[in-house]
Amino acid sequence: MKTLNKNVDWLGVMRKHIAQFLLVVFVVFFTAQRPDVFLTVDNLMNIARQVATMGIVALGMSFVMLTGGLDFSVGSMVSLSGIVAALLLKAGCPIPIAFCVGIISCMVASTVTGVVGVLLNIPILVVSIAMQQVLDGFNSVITGNQSIYGFDDAVKVIGQGKLFGVVPIPVVLLVVCALIVSFILSKTYMGRYLFTVGGNQRAAKLAGIHVVKTRILASVVCGFMSGFAGIVLMSRTASASASVGGSMASDVITAAVLGGVSITGGVGNTSGVITGVLIIGILNNGLQLMGVDSTIQNIIKGIILILAVSLDSISRLQKSGRLKKNAQ
Repeated sequence: MKTLNKNVDWLGVMRKHIAQFLLVVFVVFFTAQRPDVFLTVDNLMNIARQVATMGIVALGMSFVMLTGGLDFSVGSMVSLSGIVAALLLKAGCPIPIAFCVGIISCMVASTVTGVVGVLLNIPILVVSIAMQQVLDGFNSVITGNQSIYGFDDAVKVIGQGKLFGVVPIPVVLLVVCALIVSFILSKTYMGRYLFTVGGNQRAAKLAGIHVVKTRILASVVCGFMSGFAGIVLMSRTASASASVGGSMASDVITAAVLGGVSITGGVGNTSGVITGVLIIGILNNGLQLMGVDSTIQNIIKGIILILAVSLDSISRLQKSGRLKKNAQ
């Protein structure tokens, strides 16, 4: 029995530090593979810009995951936000209004997901998959499966501009979002409610927490962050299309789990999410520099997600004492 306990403790340590370990391993590996490119300023800035958009979405996703849910429609919402804003801009709408309407459209979609899932007691995961299908179809219809481009330079500022001519504005926005989210999760009642609801809904109800309202609010925040990320991405690429969200949902979930956000809720922190996003960003960039086929990239990221989820599951079993009971 002592040997088993030591083994389980070791796995718990792996779960806690897997993100930092993988981050170091990937940086060293890709530096060795492409020393002429990987650590150049231009490439690091490119990684930072890509990570910024994914990071903003991941921060929003963490709210849903902390309550025990998963939202697979985030990529479609990113596309929706950019498309709505782009169409309004083409129609002559002022930039601030176009951006706000784009974000609001995502908040409406995420609110529907949250309300239907929570009030009808349907897993958010299932409802979000349905919403993803709806949004993918809607995005394709209103764009005619064509990219929208040709914007004024003012539209490109938040996506392509640099603070003091050095730091990309998307990176600054990610840092600001991370600080706000960190404050909410650690210093406010909302943060405490999210952790409590995700940890034990029954205990949360007994403590007087409005579980339904908390879970729906988590979905709304996820929609807001996805919409905001969509605006940043549209500004960075100076275009909008139905496919721009791509496989973002799986990347975001992988990043969050790697960063320590439990797949069943109640556990997670902002710094871990950002670390997980950096890992996925570096992995995507490094594999592309090496010329690895996109299908192989998906296989690698899938294996990493399975590893992270498995360690998370083992950690939960250890804490609940079920692993020890099963061993007996």
